[in-house]
Amino acid sequence: MTRQQAPGRSPRPVAAGRAASRRRETIRRIRMNALCLAACLVAVLAAPARAQHARANNEVLTLLSRAEAVQLGNPQEALSLARRAVTVADRAGAQALVRRAEAAVCEITADIDPQAALPLAEDGEQASRAVGDMRGVARFLGCQGYALERLGKSHEAALVHENAVAAAERASDKAALADALAMRGESRHYHGRYDEAIADLDRAYALNRDLGRKAGQQYALNAIANVYSDTNVAEFDKAIGYYRQLLKDNEAAGQRSEVATMLFNIATANVQKGRLDEALPDFRRAMAIDLELGNTAGVAESERSIGLVLAKQGRPEDALPLMDSAIARYRAAGSDESVARVRISRAGILQALGRPRDALADLAIAERYFHDRNNPRLLAQVYESQADLHAEAGDWRKAYDALKAYRTTQELLEARAREEQGSRLRVQFDTAKKEQENRELLIENAHRGEALRNAERMRALQRLTILLGTALVVLLAAMAILQVRRGFHLRRLAMTDELTGMPNRRSILERLEREVAALRDGRALAVVAFDVDHFKRINDVHGHHGGDRVLRSIADIIGRALPANARLGRMGGEEFLIVLPACGADAAFALAERLRALVAEARFDGFAADERVTISLGVSEGLPGDDVEALLRRADAALYRAKGDGRDRAVRS
Repeated sequence: MTRQQAPGRSPRPVAAGRAASRRRETIRRIRMNALCLAACLVAVLAAPARAQHARANNEVLTLLSRAEAVQLGNPQEALSLARRAVTVADRAGAQALVRRAEAAVCEITADIDPQAALPLAEDGEQASRAVGDMRGVARFLGCQGYALERLGKSHEAALVHENAVAAAERASDKAALADALAMRGESRHYHGRYDEAIADLDRAYALNRDLGRKAGQQYALNAIANVYSDTNVAEFDKAIGYYRQLLKDNEAAGQRSEVATMLFNIATANVQKGRLDEALPDFRRAMAIDLELGNTAGVAESERSIGLVLAKQGRPEDALPLMDSAIARYRAAGSDESVARVRISRAGILQALGRPRDALADLAIAERYFHDRNNPRLLAQVYESQADLHAEAGDWRKAYDALKAYRTTQELLEARAREEQGSRLRVQFDTAKKEQENRELLIENAHRGEALRNAERMRALQRLTILLGTALVVLLAAMAILQVRRGFHLRRLAMTDELTGMPNRRSILERLEREVAALRDGRALAVVAFDVDHFKRINDVHGHHGGDRVLRSIADIIGRALPANARLGRMGGEEFLIVLPACGADAAFALAERLRALVAEARFDGFAADERVTISLGVSEGLPGDDVEALLRRADAALYRAKGDGRDRAVRS
């Protein structure tokens, strides 16, 4: 994951503790500078006749500046200062300043108790709307959106950010608009709307530049780099260029915490690009700085990331202690969500170490946590890992159940995405309609005597409403069609093996489940399980790229030789499964022998003329009353006998 320079958010559904605090830190620094400047202007420009009022304003701005300065380290003290500011502003009768101080109270409360911040945000928004203070509306909506994000309600938060931007634009407040655009841009990035996210963040960057807000520029630039670093955008070199620019600026300014964040982000982008050896030194430098600064969450995130890199390098025994340390640090910091995330990563390392029971125990803990908090994105990761572990252990029933849970969770995520898009359009339409009605009321009050003209305007507005409604229906229909097409595309990706282009484990198991059900109707069925002999030796001699070429070539050879109704799928690693509907044991065994001979006779790129690649095959016929697990177990047993008898042969169960 990528860490935002200051208030940023990670580009995936996983948000580190440091990322959230960074967002608030930069926004606080921007606002603190603005408040200090405003306090100075008030002190200089106040006329003698208004000296008492000016002193009150100055005291409020000073209190808010102090609250901004201590919020990250001592939120309770910051909350006390902000409440004092509300009292001083109210005593002076400065209602605009009261709302500004109440917005600060709301934001600090969202850091401490996001649920308690929601009614504060709602009351503040209503009070600001009542007096036409759109700047206040934007601030309270920003607080509401942040609180919803803290509560894990990202879809609701996305709609609030839309309204915050609209309020800031109506207020013609460039500073409020820059903040709202930055938060909406990150929200759009989180939901995969990359082009729109870049557009928002570009506007936020330009506004901050025009206002001379250096910290705001850096924040927006880092958020843009986070979008480019997203694996779905994959502009890693461009992201690294921006991160290095920010790293240079932060080093020059002596901002050690931001330096650590940039080093972490550069390392993360290098990992995504496959440059593992380049990533490790930057991760370790970031961790050293965070240790120096006492940033427990930053250290833990670096430990987790270093552990994942070591695991990818084939060093799981070195990675496990880092995962254990990260869990201990997050637990000490009270970050239960981060502990659960690390357990998912730790399970993969335990699997590589041959400890599937311990890995499943970690996944069970993570599953309970994310199930209780209704986090389907991370639940999908848990179910997918559980399916792999159960399949590796030969427990096909549990593997299949985990895959079913994974598919159900994915369908829930897709349904939520569709609901969010529809809700966003409805909110935008309802807002536009409400504004039209408000304008009608103002026109009626201002021109009560011009009844005929008002009636004509009403008819025009009704025609516009009908037109907008029609456009909305057409747009919703187009978006529904697009979503259906996207769903089909995602399903194809989810059911296809990336290396060979063949059906993957979950796809071939689904096909086998359907064919096993047909056994009850008296249809014949056979399966052939096979894998590549001495595949580890092939990887050792020819490298992993050579091994990948062998797997692709074998899949192509066998795929072209199968009957039209047969299906070939990759179960994982060098293991494959062939499903043969309407095929008996004798025909399946004859086909297996022919496939074995085809592979044995084949020649592979980069191999010596006398160097052969062979496969071993296990054939099993479906029997009445069979389930998937029983049929696969017999095929696996036959495959193991083929290997035990010397390999390069087919054996039937």
